[in-house]
Amino acid sequence: MPHSDWTHEAIHRIEADFNRSSDTHLIPLDLPGYPDIRVYFKDESSHPTGSLKHRLARSLFLYALCNGWLQAGSTVVESSSGSTAISEAYFARCWGCHSWR
Repeated sequence: MPHSDWTHEAIHRIEADFNRSSDTHLIPLDLPGYPDIRVYFKDESSHPTGSLKHRLARSLFLYALCNGWLQAGSTVVESSSGSTAISEAYFARCWGCHSWR
């Protein structure tokens, strides 16, 4: 099934999001009493949603777009009240879809 112009634009926006925020920074934490132990924190705040699940949601939307399951005006239903839902609502809003949590 050929993809619509809307689908191509949505995929382009996902690619732009990937290029902007695909790499999360690692922040080192020094532990003076433990010089041989290295601790790092992932800085997920670089994502527009600040969510740990931003990359997961992006992948889910890309999968749905490429398989033709998501079109302009679609309603997206997420059964989570957590960070996955926040990220999925962000992507749904990017394309004018309706999101329900």
